[in-house]
Amino acid sequence: MPSPVDDGELTPPPGTSAVAWTIAMAYLKARAAIDDLPPGTLDARKTTDLVLGADTACELDGRIIGKPASAADAANTLRAMRGRTQRVVTGVALVCPAHPRTRRLLVVDVAQVTFGALDGQAVDAYTATGQWQGKAGGYNLSERLADGWPIVVSGDPSTVVGLPAQRLGDWLSQAMAWGAA
Repeated sequence: MPSPVDDGELTPPPGTSAVAWTIAMAYLKARAAIDDLPPGTLDARKTTDLVLGADTACELDGRIIGKPASAADAANTLRAMRGRTQRVVTGVALVCPAHPRTRRLLVVDVAQVTFGALDGQAVDAYTATGQWQGKAGGYNLSERLADGWPIVVSGDPSTVVGLPAQRLGDWLSQAMAWGAA
């Protein structure tokens, strides 16, 4: 179920790292989802239930880049990324609804994304489609690669997409061990 937290309406405080921001947002999303569940959905004694929250942000020159607010913002962001490497950070929160304060796993994965020489016309054509909306950094990796954009990823591509699949199994195993405790 989608979380009622809209991270596009929030701005990181000055000096906040992308790691701290995405972990905080992931936890807020998970807690808000727990709080938004209809009464009787969860058994308060059950320690094997988990709610997962995730959030992704790009970081360029130490500045967090979230979801662009407009097409112009998306175009400027994408132009700034041309010929450069950015960090893409995805924070994940696994929270036990029965014990949300004590049984939570807050983790992060980071990938590096390098944009090659991207033509300004390609940026303009892309931003005109509106596909940048709701996406950290203003782009969807798989769509941009499919369109032939010169992008190289170092790390887990699913981290860039928004949920680090290569590490998720280990994190789930850690969190599921709470039920045995």
